[in-house]
Amino acid sequence: MSDLSVEQTEPTPPGGSNVTGQGSLEIMEVTDESQVTAPSLPTTVTPVPDAAFKRSNRSATVEHLAARRSITPVDAEAPEVKQKLSDLRSELTTLLTDLRWGGYSVQATIERLTLLLDIGPLAEWIPVLVPTILEIDRAGNLVPAWVKLAEEDDPEDLPADANPAETSTGRARRIALLLLGYYKSPELSRLLGKLAADPHSSLYATQSLVRQSTVTALQALVSALKEAKGWAKVDVIDAFATLNQTRFFEIMLASGMDDAEGLESYLAAPLYRTIALENFLRGGRVPRLVQQAALICVYVFQDSTTTMNSETLPVAFDRDLPALTSALFDGAKQSPNWSNAVALHRLGLFLGRYWGEISRGAQQDARIVEPVLASLPMMPEIERWINGPGRDAIIDGLNTDAEAFGPCLKAVKDLRELRAAPALLVRLESATSIIDREDAMRLSQICDTLVQFGDRRVVNSLVQLVNRVIPVNARANRAKGRDNLVVNDPDIPASIVYAAAIRTFAQLSDRSALDLVLQATNDFDPYVRTSALEALKSIDPRGEDSRSRVVARNMLNDPRDTVVRVACQLTAQYRDMEAIPWLQRLAETRPEFGPSAQSALKQLQGM
Repeated sequence: MSDLSVEQTEPTPPGGSNVTGQGSLEIMEVTDESQVTAPSLPTTVTPVPDAAFKRSNRSATVEHLAARRSITPVDAEAPEVKQKLSDLRSELTTLLTDLRWGGYSVQATIERLTLLLDIGPLAEWIPVLVPTILEIDRAGNLVPAWVKLAEEDDPEDLPADANPAETSTGRARRIALLLLGYYKSPELSRLLGKLAADPHSSLYATQSLVRQSTVTALQALVSALKEAKGWAKVDVIDAFATLNQTRFFEIMLASGMDDAEGLESYLAAPLYRTIALENFLRGGRVPRLVQQAALICVYVFQDSTTTMNSETLPVAFDRDLPALTSALFDGAKQSPNWSNAVALHRLGLFLGRYWGEISRGAQQDARIVEPVLASLPMMPEIERWINGPGRDAIIDGLNTDAEAFGPCLKAVKDLRELRAAPALLVRLESATSIIDREDAMRLSQICDTLVQFGDRRVVNSLVQLVNRVIPVNARANRAKGRDNLVVNDPDIPASIVYAAAIRTFAQLSDRSALDLVLQATNDFDPYVRTSALEALKSIDPRGEDSRSRVVARNMLNDPRDTVVRVACQLTAQYRDMEAIPWLQRLAETRPEFGPSAQSALKQLQGM
């Protein structure tokens, strides 16, 4: 936009400030309709590059988890904080003068802002920093700089566990995103909407769109909901939950749980708290909404079971639990399907755990005890339904619905529903590639479930799967690695499936897979090699195959510490007297393995 015109969404502090709590970023209604128009400035909002949406989600995960930790904001009255803010006011005033009347460029402004805003942990400083900046720049002269900062990328060369929000560039960018929310402009709303679909900026862009609350801002949020994936989807749903407007409930429900595998609990909680799910659970004209409402219950009950001893009230108790239970069961009886069947199964596990705590006196919180006791009388009839139509619906979902596979797989494993085995075997036998890490984890879960069922047919299916989708020979010809694969290494999905197959062979003690396990001991990935050596302990426990003994000796020289220690154990288990000189050499040349080697030698020499 070459002629930027923006209006503040709220009067700026101080002196008649309507910003609460030292710059808290909670959404507030406009109490003063006076508008401050920024001067027309030569700036352009450029589209966010598609590459921005293809970056690793690792840094976004680090940032979002950090943002969810409880923090104590800096004390605005502390002398050192007062001094920093005083210095900041002085520097920003000078910078504004240079920008407005001194011909200072936007780029030079950005460089100085980046240094000025690098004053401490972002979450701790936002409550005092944002109102301070608004106090100084009432007219919005810095908006072009905030726009440019918002469009910049985070540093790319950060360690895997680094939080990009705690870099100098990252801090400035996120403060810029928040400050843009104080000005109303269709162009700014559209830019923020684009950034709201990017998990590396969505946490702050969504807050700004909610603060603007204009028609364009809300349209941008709706568009972001359709495009967002992963953490961005979580942030957009949180934004809609903050708005809490019934006109958005159906669109939130229809797509709110999509495109965020592994983050379902973060999505389910705000949807559960915000939407009257009972209105959908009893059925309606849109089956999709009924299914999604039940799926939200699945994740809330599951999460509330694992957090039952936390200090905060579990999410499941944020609604009228007996009313929800009744609505869920009514809908299931009226129209049985996999989602309400799985939801009722999770409800049974959830209530069972809490009743156990209540009955032994460990749980006495009335907010928990009363709704649990009020829901329990319905459970006998619900259990009868689950053991009849419910199981049938879960198996049907496993066979026919791709979205149902993950939740149904957990349910059949809990229920030990052996009728699910054919569908799981078909899934293994039909796999022609490993799409991504999530796909690999799902195949691994199938293996674990079939092992629990004791279904030995899985062995042949897995041998064929490994030979079909994993380049075992090419992997064996690569140099053996010492360290685990780095995050987002493209070989990780194959390693997950390879190791899961080996673990399955070991759990079933199936010697027919011995050749494949021995081949895996030469894999380049230490995770796979460790799994293969561990598997030999049960597949060939006495080392009857001479190749197993040779492999165990050779692995005493492996570059991976874990592999070497397992190899020491295996040589002792095999009573391999030929391994004694190898172990003695290992103890002498690599002192870090002295205890492991000496333990194995002691067992062998005592025979």
